[in-house]
Amino acid sequence: MSDIFEAIEQLSVLLSLRLQNTVRKRGWAEKPTTTRFEVRGVSRSYYPVRVGLALPLGHKASFVPDETPSEDGQSWTIQVKRSDGVSRRSFANGIQVRKVESGYQLFLREEVLGDSQFKRLVEDLAAGGLSGHAMTIWKAYKSRFGSMPAEVYELLFSAQHLEQLELMHEAVLTGVSQLDVETELGRLSKWQPNAPETPEA
Repeated sequence: MSDIFEAIEQLSVLLSLRLQNTVRKRGWAEKPTTTRFEVRGVSRSYYPVRVGLALPLGHKASFVPDETPSEDGQSWTIQVKRSDGVSRRSFANGIQVRKVESGYQLFLREEVLGDSQFKRLVEDLAAGGLSGHAMTIWKAYKSRFGSMPAEVYELLFSAQHLEQLELMHEAVLTGVSQLDVETELGRLSKWQPNAPETPEA
C-alpha cells in the first residue's frame, strides 16, 4: 500500500517541475506556486505537492492531489480546476496516478500523460472561457443544477448563432430536470439557421 503514497509524492513533484518548465518556455509572467501537505501512510507521512498556476488571461489553475488514494488503493487523483469554473474534457476528471508494469505513471483520462497529452492539457487550461450570452447561460445552469459537466460546457462554447444561444438559454430556464436540459442542449447544439429558399426554376 505504501507504493501509491510514494508515487503521489514523487509524481506530484514531477508534475510541478513539468509545469514550471512549461511556464518558462512559454514566457508566462508568473511562476507556478507549490506547497506541500501531509498525508499519513501505513508507516510514515508523505508530502505531495499542490500547484497553483497563473494563466495568461488572468485566471488561475490549481493541481491538487486528493487527501487519500482511491478506495481500492490502485490510483490517486490530482484534481485540476480553473478559478473561473471552466471545465474541459481534457482535465475535467483530473490527472490520475496509476500503476503500470514498471511502477506508477501519470494518466490523463485513459492515456499516459506524455508530451502531446501534456501540451493539450496546458493549451486547454490556457484557452479563453465563455463570454457574452454563453456566460449568462452557464450562470443560469449553475444556479439550477450546480457544476456544469465538461461535455455540456463544450456545447455552449461551440454555439455560434444568437438565435441558437437564445434557444439554449430558454432550455436551461424552463427544462424540468437536469437530464431534460442537457438533452435539449445536445439537440440545440446541432441547430443551424434556416438556409435561404432556392427559387423555383
